[in-house]
Amino acid sequence: MNRQFDAVVIGGGLVGLATALSLLDRSPGLRLVVLEAEPQVALHQSSHNSGVVHAGIYYEPGSLKARLCTRGKHLLEEFCARHDIPLIANGKLVVATKEDELGRLADLWTRANANHVPGLRRVGTSEMREIEPLVDGVAGFHSPHTSVVDFRMVNEALARDVEERGGQIRTSFPVSQIQDRTDHVEITSASGETLTARSVVVCAGLESDRLAGPAAEGLRIVPFRGGWFTVDPDVSEQINGSIYPVPDPTLPFLGVHVTRRIDGSVWAGPNAFLALSRRDYRHWAFRGRDAASALGFVGLWRFALGNLPTAWTEFTHDVSRRAYARALRDYVPTITTQHLTRGPMGIRAQAMSKQGKLIDDFVIRSRGRVLYVLNAPSPAATSSLAIGDYIADHLDR
Repeated sequence: MNRQFDAVVIGGGLVGLATALSLLDRSPGLRLVVLEAEPQVALHQSSHNSGVVHAGIYYEPGSLKARLCTRGKHLLEEFCARHDIPLIANGKLVVATKEDELGRLADLWTRANANHVPGLRRVGTSEMREIEPLVDGVAGFHSPHTSVVDFRMVNEALARDVEERGGQIRTSFPVSQIQDRTDHVEITSASGETLTARSVVVCAGLESDRLAGPAAEGLRIVPFRGGWFTVDPDVSEQINGSIYPVPDPTLPFLGVHVTRRIDGSVWAGPNAFLALSRRDYRHWAFRGRDAASALGFVGLWRFALGNLPTAWTEFTHDVSRRAYARALRDYVPTITTQHLTRGPMGIRAQAMSKQGKLIDDFVIRSRGRVLYVLNAPSPAATSSLAIGDYIADHLDR
């Protein structure tokens, strides 16, 4: 079995596979392998999401998120068309439910326009109801080109493309150590197997800080668990696309929202509450190492103390279906507790600083021959193909 490569990509999620594909497209014949710790690729964030293809509304103009989301959406649409993957532009309605949210809505409108989000238009109460009959609010705007897709299908197509171009994908290969030598990098698995490469890209999501070591200085991955509810057909059949509240600008979370998915089902969520396991999708899953990493991090406590009301709200949403329904009724009054059934769960790999600041932008750092993707939360799925090109550009320099 080959153990010497030109390039190794660690992590078989959307970002890792897109990076591998971009490298192979630029250098046919490149000896490349994608290493994935799990038995299959894309078992975590890449397949535990609501499937929204973001249009670029929320991100700081000029940031990596803003630039790569816009380009990534375009590349993803082309990729899906090429591979016959269904992608539906069913739109997004952002709703201000109270007068005191109008200032934040106006700021979001300005940001979205600075990011050249196509087709945006302001809507009043009557126009909102033409788009989404169940909505109640004082003002909003509509993004008709926000889409939905099954990212699991995108994952599978990316994996096929990587292998068709001569790349290898090795699953059940948990990396335990990365050592940058003088003229190569050594990658060692948990079982002791060692591979070498001229360059390495680490796209390890929830494990990214652990593999980065000193390159992650000042940052820690703090996992946030988000649960969705499925919405009963009595209500969901009247929801056409995505309905979002005006988000809190101090947090990189978009609030509890409602999304009609590519399969026609409607999900409400997710919330965002501290996870005590980075990889177990059970409500109160616990892993000692993961819990100690989060609870022993001073940044988490500084963040919590500075956001106590938000933490309490997210906690009530986490434990109470009634509280979840109440939050949704702010802008979809028809929804009651009886319309919600607890559904899937995701875990977001969120980088946080020692100062207790949630890192909002993508963070990509290089150290020697190794490049680390240290923070790639939403809209990383939308942006994945553009992130892959961005990383390949960096390695080409």
